[in-house]
Amino acid sequence: MATLFHTHERIVPTWLAAARHLNAQRGRHAKNLLLEITHPLDLTDDDHAVMARVDQALAHKNLTLRTVAGTIFPIAMYQQYGRPGYYEKYKEMLKRGQKANTWGTYAHRMIERPGREPGTTINPLDYLVNKLAAEGQPQRKDGKKVSFVATYELSVADPEDDLQPQIDAGGDVPTYDPAFDMREWLGLPCLSHLSFKRVPRGQGHAVDLTAIYRAHHYCARALGNLIGLGQLLSFVAKESGLEVGTLSCLSTHAELDVSEWGGVGATNAVLNA
Repeated sequence: MATLFHTHERIVPTWLAAARHLNAQRGRHAKNLLLEITHPLDLTDDDHAVMARVDQALAHKNLTLRTVAGTIFPIAMYQQYGRPGYYEKYKEMLKRGQKANTWGTYAHRMIERPGREPGTTINPLDYLVNKLAAEGQPQRKDGKKVSFVATYELSVADPEDDLQPQIDAGGDVPTYDPAFDMREWLGLPCLSHLSFKRVPRGQGHAVDLTAIYRAHHYCARALGNLIGLGQLLSFVAKESGLEVGTLSCLSTHAELDVSEWGGVGATNAVLNA
């Protein structure tokens, strides 16, 4: 049975409620946790205090929430170079720093995929932004724009075909790469699918984002992942001229990996402070 966490408007308290729920479960894991966050960019002083405790707990793993979030969207690089400048800067940085025989980052998979023609590449995330924008909406025969809700996806099909501005087709931008991922048992990407929805908001439109994780580690990764997803949603909304909508995250298998924070006692100290 799915468990819904939707009474908190911000990322940090919503994640905290889900983590405490996992801490009370046998084995500290559960299926199908759904987090719905209506104000994914808001951070209070209390939120920053929780984030600082998580960063301290992750320090012995050489991880921070910022680095985890950056694997989904490199907000600092975007703020420095803008769009489209950050695309190439990020790829240059990854070439220098990526370890051999690793799958890279979600951010890289979103902005560079093999094209249909040999030797070519495409940028699925940029396709998506252009498709969401008002000028990307299809026209009716009378010349009026038609706004579609559910044709903006980042997933596993062919983005070069699926993100074209067709009235009867959805859009897919992969976070899963079958050429690489289907060969592996361990160390696979955990983020399976990103679905964007253009929805009415007041006199205009907003964009919602739903992320689906096949496996989600709530100590080491989940809070940083949610922050990164919020940054990605902010980028897509700004560049497509839309408002930031709701961030939803479905963890099909969620685990409170207490060993990443130094054990049960250290985990309880972070979650219950």
